[in-house]
Amino acid sequence: MLVFAGGCALGKQKIVPDSIAKCRELSRDGIAAMERSDWKNACDLLEEAVDTSQTDIDARRHLAEALWRTGAKREAVVQLEAAVQLDPRHAPTVVRAGEMLLGIGAVDRAMQRAEEAVALDPALATAWALRGRVFRRQGYEHRALADMQQALRYAPHMTGVLLEVAEVQYALERPQRSLTTLHHLLDIYPPGEEPQQVLWLEGLAYGALGRHTDAVGSLYAASGRGAPRVDLLYQLAVAEKAAGQPAAAANTVRQALALDANHKSSHVLLAQLQGAGLSGQTDVIRR
Repeated sequence: MLVFAGGCALGKQKIVPDSIAKCRELSRDGIAAMERSDWKNACDLLEEAVDTSQTDIDARRHLAEALWRTGAKREAVVQLEAAVQLDPRHAPTVVRAGEMLLGIGAVDRAMQRAEEAVALDPALATAWALRGRVFRRQGYEHRALADMQQALRYAPHMTGVLLEVAEVQYALERPQRSLTTLHHLLDIYPPGEEPQQVLWLEGLAYGALGRHTDAVGSLYAASGRGAPRVDLLYQLAVAEKAAGQPAAAANTVRQALALDANHKSSHVLLAQLQGAGLSGQTDVIRR
């Protein structure tokens, strides 16, 4: 049985086998399920699509993404690696395969895919970003930074890469450069929508530069984003202490201990604050 499908040009129609048409229909339904976050149904539809047409690369790519979202990561890698075998010169697919391989800890195979992607398309930002992440996982921070900065040369507003660059710069004890990168990143977000991790790192960078009041402001803003984090509250308390706000620091560290009574660093800091004469003070109301 044959059906008519797209590909019309100058009045001509392209005849497509029924299996391919059925695969495309199932893929469309699977993608629609993905858009609704109905991942189980999406996997079922896309698995049927792949079974219907084993050589359909798009069906395999979408199935890999749906499987990844359900936590079936190794199965996702199998599908995407099969897609790469079907079209080894499609650099974005090679990159995504590398990202998934890195996600399951297959670092050497991820590097292989990263190298292939860079060779296929030297102007593809995600290829450089992938290789930078692999270098970072391997502990080569300077090489990671160079590749991530190359990625930003081609796509300067990649928020994830900007954050990673700032993290590597901070780890390399370059807090001023880290802060400059973070400010570029923060400019991308509307006011009030800055991610917790970005504000958190901004606070740490300020602290490393001795700008303790600024550090308090950033860390306090970060503490108001998302769920409370004991490490974040501890670092906020450290910044408050350094900024000459011991009462606020004592209150914050008690909040940290309320989340995790066994957090050793918080116990040490509270003991230091109490030794400074705060043992009789009551908690202050936070801003």
